[in-house]
Formats: sequence, structure tokens, C-alpha cells
Amino acid sequence: MYLELENVSFSYDEVPVLTDISCGISRGEITGLVGANGAGKTTIIYNIVKKVQPQKGEIKIAGENIRFLCGNKFPVTYVPDTPLYYEELTVIEHLHFVKALYPQSDVSIEALVEKLDLQKHLYKVPAMLSKGTLQKLMIAISLLRQYEIFIADEPFNGLDPRQISIFKSILSEIRQQNKAILISTHLLDMAENICDKYIFLHGGKVLATGTKQELTEKHGLPGNSSLEDIYLSLVD
Repeated sequence: MYLELENVSFSYDEVPVLTDISCGISRGEITGLVGANGAGKTTIIYNIVKKVQPQKGEIKIAGENIRFLCGNKFPVTYVPDTPLYYEELTVIEHLHFVKALYPQSDVSIEALVEKLDLQKHLYKVPAMLSKGTLQKLMIAISLLRQYEIFIADEPFNGLDPRQISIFKSILSEIRQQNKAILISTHLLDMAENICDKYIFLHGGKVLATGTKQELTEKHGLPGNSSLEDIYLSLVD
């Protein structure tokens, strides 16, 4: 595993949210972090991106504790579940600002603008953008830094079918670059469509991990079971 969580626990105001989470993701794969709203998916991501720190356990990247990885040595980029932006900067100003922070990145702003179909919105401030376009801006920003791990928290919120198709093609490109991808979602059909492996989360605990075939075989389910069938069987 390239990214590993080892017995990670976390509480908010002494209320347990994550309990002894052990799981990981590998390079060249899309891993789905799957669970209902409130299962703890976002809290796991907050711990990985160092927005909060585990109260127990460790998180490692290539065997090194992330506490000791800072700045450009911390190889994680992140699409948050709630957009983060500067209210007074236009779309193009956001992109140039982030690009200036990561000059080593070889990603072209022009290529991103074209790929994400942002040409018509370059001189708009975030308040003028639709939810889907704002989400595309967050995706563009996340791609402008150097990274080896791409994380997206409920990235399909607000995206229309065309935008989802574009995002799926971006994920495919990242996977082909042998980078690790973690996608958090409660949309089981979407996860089944794009992910190679899954981490099922329920009540702040890991229910199961593996490919769809591994999950059906391990839990004695029919081979034609959908991801929804597997998840509901485990929860029940």
C-alpha cells in the first residue's frame, strides 16, 4: 500500500467518529471510500490531508508518517466536499495564484481550462458560478499542484452527466500515471462504475475492503451481486 492508515481513531468533543481504522490505497488504482452520510468518510479524509490529527494510530505514505511530510514533500492533492475559494478572485486569477504556489508542476492552465470547459467563466468570481462550475474550479485547482495521491470528497455533487464524464476521464488519466486515487462517495452505482477497489465504512468503522470479486467471494455472495447488494448485506 502506498497510503496506509493503521488503527486510526478520532473523536469530536469526545464523541467517537472513527474507531481503529486500518486500510490503504495503492498506486495505479481508484479506491472508493463508500458509506452513508455520517459514516466518517470526510473525517478520514481530514486526517489524511492533515486538517486534523489522529488521536490514535498512524497514517503513512510510502512508509513515512505524514506528520513529517510538509510542503512540497507532502504528495497529496484534494478536492473538498465544500468548495474553498477567494471571493474576490476570478476563475483565471484562482488558477494563476495556485500555479504560482507550485511552479514545479508541469500542468498547463490552458489545457485544464479547455479540458474542464471553463473558457466562458474565466473572468467570473465564484458567486457568479453554478454549483457544477464551482466544482470544476475545485478540480482544476487540485490538479495544478504536484502530487502522487489524488483525493476527492463527494466529487460528483453538482456535476451534470457531461461534467461527470469529463471528471471520469481525468481520473482515468491519473490512474494511468500510476498515481493513487481515493474517491469518497455515497453513490454506490457511481463507485461501482469507476473504482477498482473499495473501502466500506459504516458507523466510523471499516466493514470490508477489496475488489468487488474479493468482497463477494469473502462474504459468500452471488457473483452477480451489485455493489449496493454487497454493501447492504454487510450493513444488515
